[in-house]
Amino acid sequence: MTDEEREIKVVILSRGARCSIAVQSPGCDPVFTIIDGDLDAALEGVPAIVQEARARWVEAPRYPTGELPKPATPAPRQSTPTQSPSAGQTRRSPQQPLF
Repeated sequence: MTDEEREIKVVILSRGARCSIAVQSPGCDPVFTIIDGDLDAALEGVPAIVQEARARWVEAPRYPTGELPKPATPAPRQSTPTQSPSAGQTRRSPQQPLF
């Protein structure tokens, strides 16, 4: 499939005098842009933004994958001797708070 045949999705979010534009294509990460102006200004800018997104996708369709650090292995637990209550003592379990 050529770059021109690729499916393109354009989303425009207009709030007052500012528009957010997102361009997406299958298998590619989206490209986001903000334009100061009304919807007419955003619509005028769409062809250039789509062209920029296509150029970006030719070089790198996906953002680089981040390397997450491996979780630290917990230290081995040391068992502690348990003490049983003596004959005169009773174990009381703490009450949970009521909600």
